Amino acid sequence: MKVSVIMPVYDCRPSLERALRSVSAQSIGVDALEVVAVDDGSTDGSGEELDRWAARWPWLRVVHQPNSGGPGGPRNTGLEHATGEYVFFLDADDYLGDEALERMCAMADANGTDVVIGRYVGIGRKAPRFERDVARTTVLAADPPVYDSLSVLKLFRRSLIDRLELRFPAGLLAYEDQLFAARAYFGADGISVVGEYDCYYWVDREDGTSVLQQGGPTAGPHFACIAELMRYIAEQVPPGPDRDRLMARHFLNEIFSRFGRRYPGLDAAEQAATRDGARPLFEQWWTPGVAERFGARGRLIVHCVTEGLDDLLARVVACGMDGPPPEVLVEGARVFQLYPGFRDALPGTAVPDEQVPDEHVPDENYEITHRVRQRRRLDTVEWRGDRLRVRGHASLTEIGERDQSAELVLRERDGAMEFRVPFQAETMDGAFCDRASGDAELPCMVADIDLAGGGPLPAGRWDIVAVTKAGDLTREGPLSPAAEVEPPGSRILPVKSGAPYVTPYFTRGRGVLALHCGGLEGHPAPVTTFAAALVEGPALELTLEPRAAVPAEIAITAVLRRRGAETVTVTPLRTRHTDEGVRATGRIPLKGLAPGRWDVSYGIAAGGSADERRLPAPARPPVPGYGIEPYVTEKGNLSLVVSPRRRLPWRRRAQG
Repeated sequence: MKVSVIMPVYDCRPSLERALRSVSAQSIGVDALEVVAVDDGSTDGSGEELDRWAARWPWLRVVHQPNSGGPGGPRNTGLEHATGEYVFFLDADDYLGDEALERMCAMADANGTDVVIGRYVGIGRKAPRFERDVARTTVLAADPPVYDSLSVLKLFRRSLIDRLELRFPAGLLAYEDQLFAARAYFGADGISVVGEYDCYYWVDREDGTSVLQQGGPTAGPHFACIAELMRYIAEQVPPGPDRDRLMARHFLNEIFSRFGRRYPGLDAAEQAATRDGARPLFEQWWTPGVAERFGARGRLIVHCVTEGLDDLLARVVACGMDGPPPEVLVEGARVFQLYPGFRDALPGTAVPDEQVPDEHVPDENYEITHRVRQRRRLDTVEWRGDRLRVRGHASLTEIGERDQSAELVLRERDGAMEFRVPFQAETMDGAFCDRASGDAELPCMVADIDLAGGGPLPAGRWDIVAVTKAGDLTREGPLSPAAEVEPPGSRILPVKSGAPYVTPYFTRGRGVLALHCGGLEGHPAPVTTFAAALVEGPALELTLEPRAAVPAEIAITAVLRRRGAETVTVTPLRTRHTDEGVRATGRIPLKGLAPGRWDVSYGIAAGGSADERRLPAPARPPVPGYGIEPYVTEKGNLSLVVSPRRRLPWRRRAQG
């Protein structure tokens, strides 16, 4: 048998058929699986319903037992009857995607892993989300964060369960599976993730009758279970960032959650039991590394519980529950969230008005400076004349938009120079951008970088950084484009001590916006040859089209250089701006050129900086004549061969 599906059943008759049919539809085939359904003393006819289905489906085995007080008991019973190489735990409220078991078994077979997590889909509830397949990982890997998912609704290799002697504690209404899953993670020879297929549909009951929907078990057994799990983690992981990250997961999901919306409605005895259950866990496992992962609310709960400030705890818990979150105060480079009690005198102390009392809840419990992050978004980059317009967003989390400012900073990568440009909100179709990135609520911001009027930038690479400030607090970072954003190409502009090109580009690796002054950054030659012909004179008639954006004031010349000699001729071209673009035209005199090979180049000058490059050959090279033979070099450029002087056709006609 490939896989045993163990399903604990208690008073869930309405969803039984859906769960069982999802197993019968598995692409792995019913010959490769069995279902062990354990009726844990149901009172709604679920047991009889299972027997009816078992009479039709030989792969369904039903076990009846008296109620054990939680799902752990029937799962243990299922393990005693399961015969598969793998074990999968399915709750009777939930159901599987058609290919779930086949994909998960194949993942375990291919990689030799002992635990496989399938992608969850929450129905009426939140569920851990895994978005990509991972062949092999470990419990301590932060990406993907497998420890965030401590349910047993997964695939386990049976030999792992037997080797570790894994079983569930009986009689617990909830969280009984977490220690099982944690021990399996730490004892596993690798963990896999099937994240590119919807494997498990995790359903909240519509009538809200599940244990967790009703608030979970009472404080006593709940905190005893979590305490055992946290002790186990401490045995497995030494103090440090890994332990802090795993412990923080339990503080968030199993401890702080007990001080949520239901806490004010608990009777006094259960509130006291909740505080008493949480207190030793705070005292033993709450470290500075854990505290760094939480904001003011979590820190204040810990402080109030450990210091016995029950009244303040009640006010903190209720704050923001049915209204906006507490206001934020920026004081120098520190940020505080103004939950109740901020700089208030502790009970039993008196202090004059407008003075901070000596005895008050320490400010650090209200501080959220460590949680302030910079949000950045790059929407478009485009040339507007000689200005580079950058549209996007940069702001600080946790702090109101009106209390902060932003700017773009151009920093010389290999030097110390920098230039600052305001990054300001833009009104579009109302006041906000409509972006598919999920940041539609963030206002669009615009910066116009003047690359000509402010004086030319020195040649080199310049990093563009968004800097956001509130008071003395600063956060900064580069701008990364969305997938559809493309750089706008080069523009011909003055550059100090370099060629007259400014090229916006996205860096390799990090893919962030930067400028290359004096370079084309892999872009094609800035000028292409639209047409070239030999005409009477003789002369070379050229029509050039700049690829790079061209300012109004620019000088383009045609240059002839004789190979092996220093002979050079320079001819200015006439530049015309039309609706179709920019063209540079002119005739280069060829009369009297010395015999030999002549290379054709073009020169560009803008604002004191200049560049000369070989001229690409046109699609149709000029037809030979007048003792001159144009040709295309191996690199695709235009050159001329001038033959020794002889009587030319137009001279004979003149003498005739």
